[in-house]
Amino acid sequence: MAGNRNVVARLDNLRWELRLGVSTRGRVEVDYPDAHRYASMNYSSIFETLHFLSPKPADTFIDIGSGRGRVLCCAARYPITKVIGVDLTTAFCADASSNAARMRGRRAPIVVHNVNATEFDYADGDVYYLFDPFGADTLTNVLEKIRDDRGDKPVRFAYANPTHEIAFTTQPWLERYEFWDKAKTGGEHSVSFYRTKA
Repeated sequence: MAGNRNVVARLDNLRWELRLGVSTRGRVEVDYPDAHRYASMNYSSIFETLHFLSPKPADTFIDIGSGRGRVLCCAARYPITKVIGVDLTTAFCADASSNAARMRGRRAPIVVHNVNATEFDYADGDVYYLFDPFGADTLTNVLEKIRDDRGDKPVRFAYANPTHEIAFTTQPWLERYEFWDKAKTGGEHSVSFYRTKA
């Protein structure tokens, strides 16, 4: 059963790659302290997560650890203000920029920044996506940077494959308002959703 589901997911991913005109597949080790290897979620899981986040026209969407740009290209199908990718690996940023330039069906501009996530200016962000890009220490530093950069603006997060959720739960300014276990995402990865406390 799981084997059939994996085959269906791989075929669906290939269909989306062809439909968008991009190439984002693969698993690549990343040679940076506290960084996790590059991998990507299934398109179906990404679109389901984006649908739940419900990006609005005035929103700026930021993918932290954006890799080759799969989530960026999916988010750019929404008519929002801007889609931003943040990644430390130069080759991934080049791939993401190339995918962004040639993708079909784009409704929002995509900008990719080759920078350490702990040093990026997050002031413009409204919606954030993370697919387990690094360990708890770096994640904590990034969340604190977002807290400081955003001012009083409410923000929301999707944290996929939340292996270091302690970094979120120890942030007094955030609350988890939804959790999808693996069953909800077709057995792929769990996703936690956070937002600014009222």
